[in-house]
Amino acid sequence: MTLKHLPLFCAVILTGIAAGLGAAALTWLIHGIEYLAFGHSEAQLRIVTEGTTPQQRIIAMLAGGVLAGAGWALLQSKGRPLAAISAMVAGSGNGRRPPLPESIAHAVLQIAAVGCGAPVGREVAPRELGALFATRIAERAGLDGETRRVLVACGAAAGLAAVYHVPFAGALFALEILLGVFSAYYAAIALAVSAVAVWVVRIAVSSETFYEVGQMGGGSTEIVLAIVIGAAVAAPAEWFRRSVKRAEQRRCSGKRLLWTLPAAFLLTAVIAIWLPQILGNGRSAAQTAYWGTGLGVAAALLIAKTGVVLLCLRSGAYGGTLTPGLAIGALAGLCLGLLGQMIWPTLDPTAAALAGSAAFLAVSMNAPLTAFALVVGFTGQNFDAYLPLSFAVAAAMGVARWRPSETVRQC
Repeated sequence: MTLKHLPLFCAVILTGIAAGLGAAALTWLIHGIEYLAFGHSEAQLRIVTEGTTPQQRIIAMLAGGVLAGAGWALLQSKGRPLAAISAMVAGSGNGRRPPLPESIAHAVLQIAAVGCGAPVGREVAPRELGALFATRIAERAGLDGETRRVLVACGAAAGLAAVYHVPFAGALFALEILLGVFSAYYAAIALAVSAVAVWVVRIAVSSETFYEVGQMGGGSTEIVLAIVIGAAVAAPAEWFRRSVKRAEQRRCSGKRLLWTLPAAFLLTAVIAIWLPQILGNGRSAAQTAYWGTGLGVAAALLIAKTGVVLLCLRSGAYGGTLTPGLAIGALAGLCLGLLGQMIWPTLDPTAAALAGSAAFLAVSMNAPLTAFALVVGFTGQNFDAYLPLSFAVAAAMGVARWRPSETVRQC
């Protein structure tokens, strides 16, 4: 390393540290809110609503809806305009600076809503903080425009990597989704920033796998099953991707949030009287699918989780669709696996759920490599699972590409 590379080296390390600390703070925050809302956090129970009463869930969701609605209405009326991650990446070299207090408040509101049970993902908040910190670090380091763009994308991806302890998937997220370019230079920066962030976040995030799942076999049965599941979930995943885009484009805003979000959260809580696993970022629903449940429950969760995600996004909530998409894919795969068992009794429903997760996520994010790496990282699958999961992703992307559709990246 020469002296001219020192600013970039320092910026990479500082961005990783900042993204990791931001992810740690948000993790502590969501665990605290979950404890207040449900009496425990997902760090203690993988299904956060386990042991809760309908009254607890309704009160938590109503409180979350009122808090989030009032907070976002205030931010939109009084605060400076926020910048999306894609805008931060694209604009990081032209002097635009996202506002720090408003951006942090926006991230905290997302975490508060999900902690109370909002059915959207919590991964956008740490990504936004990672990009926010990277923007300022790159500016202070005096990096050129293109290097700033790369660092901001890697900072955002490092936030994702840190909260879920998936450094390799985080690097792929930066390259495949945020930058859309693969090169050894970019990959080195992405891996370094994500690795540092994951190392730092160990102060708050356990290194155990996010989901408790058995190992998927790599035999011919699993490969055939994965291909069938992948092809079958491609169209629903494409529909979900488009529906999310429409919901976000038509998202309620301003003073309407004072009633639309509480109403949407309350309706979600009412549905959760019978299906409590729909609450939260998708971990409870996905874990239910991986552990296995009956066809009726799986189908009900599949429909309900999909519906409440779109409802809350349309009603004004902000959050991710990565973990909800993974959960929906797992439930879809489980339903197909249970139906297949009627014809082929030896089929493994857990393998079907894993294949559904990878395939659905690949199409809904339009990012096959990232989806594969995320599912492997989330579930701790060993080498045997790589081949069937690869077939599931390839089949899903093939069918999705064969169907006429516009290309949209969900960032």
